[in-house]
Amino acid sequence: MKSAALDCPLILVIAAALIWPLFQVEYFDNWMSIDGAFIADARFLSEHLPSPGWAPAWYCGNRYDYLYPPAMRYGSALIARVGGVSPARGYHIYSALLYCLSIAAVYALMRAGSGSRRWAWIAALASLTLSPVLLLFKPIRDDSLLHMPQRLNVIVKWGEVPHMSAMGVVCLALAAAWFALRGRRPALLATSAVLCAFAVSNNFYGATALAVFFPMLVWASWLASGDRLVWWRAAAIAALACALTAFWLTPSYLRLTAANLKLVALPGNTRSRLLALIVVAVFAAVSYRLARGRPQRAWPVFVCGSLAVFGLSALGAYYFQFQAVGESKRFVPEFDLLLILAAVECLRRRTTVARICGGAAMAASLAVSLPYLRHPWAVYVPDYHPERRIEYRLTDWLARNLPGARVHTASSLGFWSGVWRDVPQVGGISDQGMGNQIIALANWQILMGEKPERDIYWLQALGADAIVVHGPRSQEIYHAIRAWRKYAGRLPVAFDSGQDDVVYRVPRRFPGLARVVERRRMDALPAIGWHDDNSDQLRAYAAALEQGPDAPAASQWLGTRAMRIRARLSAGESVAVQVSYDPAWQARSGGRRLAIRKDVMGFMRIDAPPGEHDILLEFTTPFENRAGRVASLAAFAVVISLWIMALRSRPQRNSRKYPLDGRCNLR
Repeated sequence: MKSAALDCPLILVIAAALIWPLFQVEYFDNWMSIDGAFIADARFLSEHLPSPGWAPAWYCGNRYDYLYPPAMRYGSALIARVGGVSPARGYHIYSALLYCLSIAAVYALMRAGSGSRRWAWIAALASLTLSPVLLLFKPIRDDSLLHMPQRLNVIVKWGEVPHMSAMGVVCLALAAAWFALRGRRPALLATSAVLCAFAVSNNFYGATALAVFFPMLVWASWLASGDRLVWWRAAAIAALACALTAFWLTPSYLRLTAANLKLVALPGNTRSRLLALIVVAVFAAVSYRLARGRPQRAWPVFVCGSLAVFGLSALGAYYFQFQAVGESKRFVPEFDLLLILAAVECLRRRTTVARICGGAAMAASLAVSLPYLRHPWAVYVPDYHPERRIEYRLTDWLARNLPGARVHTASSLGFWSGVWRDVPQVGGISDQGMGNQIIALANWQILMGEKPERDIYWLQALGADAIVVHGPRSQEIYHAIRAWRKYAGRLPVAFDSGQDDVVYRVPRRFPGLARVVERRRMDALPAIGWHDDNSDQLRAYAAALEQGPDAPAASQWLGTRAMRIRARLSAGESVAVQVSYDPAWQARSGGRRLAIRKDVMGFMRIDAPPGEHDILLEFTTPFENRAGRVASLAAFAVVISLWIMALRSRPQRNSRKYPLDGRCNLR
């Protein structure tokens, strides 16, 4: 154990030296990355700590907790605030720190499972430098600059920082659980729970990987020992981890994420799910027969079982249209790491065939990775002049010329428009956390459709004052609006870069996000159809807002959690607020609470009696979050108690020997 305490810092130093430019970079010369979304989130949070509660700038308003799990966003924001660096730099420092931690985590996991310091070192160094999946997937190999490891490539090129951060923490959680499941070790049980909670708090794909790895580890541990307490200890770790995340991972968030999964991933199919169940069942039967009561086989069982599941997911997705849950191709990094662990395990075996297979895999991976190893810092290509980018220039123009106005943006501008300034958008940065799904329909039809009149109704209905369009000559990356000329002559031009970047103004009767509307007319509006022929429904809704009573309503945001609305209402009138509905909103006027209803656009409508009104609209902390905070505090108290118990019992425990491998007395 002492050697492990010395080895891990050394591994961290080696990993940091190899990826040192990642600690220093602010912006990569890679503007198609989703880095912009995470940096924008970090900037927004750093300016509204400890929690904004509500995010007015995204998805026409959205619960802030829904947008993404908290660990990476808070880590990046706090590094930026405390370190006095930009949010972009804070984000990349966080990504570099967690990447280095993931290499040390591989050492810890291999050391725990194999009991070998030497092979743990080999596994850690291999995970730092090699990537066996480059041998198996030509598209991934072609995508990786200098054939850098895939786990690094998805960070540098695609911005998959949360997933890779979670992956490293998962390895640490499993290493702690490896010992916690095998005996009465309260400190390690608590540590494993904390690390599981931290992994889930980074990314849901990391959480999904944990949901595969952890049961596999429990199964391997139980097979080796036959001790029923393994299952109880596993349940305790899971329950404690769930309680630690309860303050943000609420039931409504889980339901919303499951509902929005279809927006960010291909749907699973029955054939793939059935095949996955068959693979798991066959593995369970074979491993039960070969490994039950044999402690030395616990680690191989874990590696082989995990490799089978993630291999089926990755290989099946690329070659056989396998799709069980989520986006199966996203689990290639887990498969990559398991290939390394499997190769190292083969090298550890005494059989010649196993050693040849493991050695051949490592040698081939090394040969592919040589370009990266010769020039490891060359994969980081910074852009020192982001102000020259169209994303920066348009963001600056919108913030100066349309301050506070909601704008429809898309593509790379959509990712990056919140990085430097506040630019309220129709869309946002994390579709799986979008509370108002009508916005997904609007974005799809605006981007892919060829009906400009319908688009204008959409924009008016969504409270957008402008829309940004990029043509083929634009520096912008994706050019997402297919019929980019469709607004020419129909909407006034507010800005034209001369390079096919055009900002069109949207005609609206009054500024702001509040409208006085006729109650009966709003009640009679048809639902917005999720089909291409919904122009009449959109026209009716836009007309109810823009051609209603001649009574302007003034609206003003008071921070992120409150809005002030001034309006004069006559009999039969209400106030429509073009902000996404959430049950946590409350409205008061003159000390009286007003009813809030959800309209057909997913926005709020406030019913108030006739007269002058000064309405305060406030987003209150939902009950499920308040209850979750209590649960999380209680779980944290349990963790502290378990750690203290372990410290007090250390003298007695030091008199016993706890071998690191699976050959110990598991009872």
